[in-house]
Amino acid sequence: MTKILLVDDHPAICFALKVLLDKNPAFTVTTSSGENLLALLHRELPSLLILDLELKNADGLDLLPRIRHHFPALRVLVYTNQPAAVYAPRTLQAGASGFINKSLALERIEPVCQLLLDGYYCFPEGMFASMAEKSVEKHEAQTLLARFSDRELAVLNYLKQGESNKEVADRLALSNKTVSTYKARMMKKSGVEQFEQLFDLISPSEPDT
Repeated sequence: MTKILLVDDHPAICFALKVLLDKNPAFTVTTSSGENLLALLHRELPSLLILDLELKNADGLDLLPRIRHHFPALRVLVYTNQPAAVYAPRTLQAGASGFINKSLALERIEPVCQLLLDGYYCFPEGMFASMAEKSVEKHEAQTLLARFSDRELAVLNYLKQGESNKEVADRLALSNKTVSTYKARMMKKSGVEQFEQLFDLISPSEPDT
């Protein structure tokens, strides 16, 4: 049996994906909200990890390098609402084996899992080429985002969703002062006068192709 660990803090998503994947007699699926993930991985030793980027008490993008360090052979499929143009290249660099957006039909996930387990990498078609072909304005936005660290990008994303400094600090295990420092750094790097101007840099989620 191939062990799959599904990490998402939305119970409905965990349930739906587990029901779908359990139809494959070769899979055995365990679900988790993401707490104490490294300890859980040591205990379960799955062959495939399906990981959401937005967890209640952690940031998936921040966890990826640590997962790769401790489990270099583990295949990781990032399953997220976040836009591929911004996040897919970063997850690849951080150690993911695949990226799929939650806007796609659930039936698309099982074949991707099988491909990853067979040793393939699965990312949106034309992920890098399409970035080069976008408009000058879009290119400039992507260039600016590339100056931000993964942690700065996480802070920006959560603030755009309407979370307060304190809520972001609690989510990422930071202090309010540290969140304010990240905001100041991003404003300095981008040269904007109002932090909210940076929200337009993160595009709405689009279906992958």
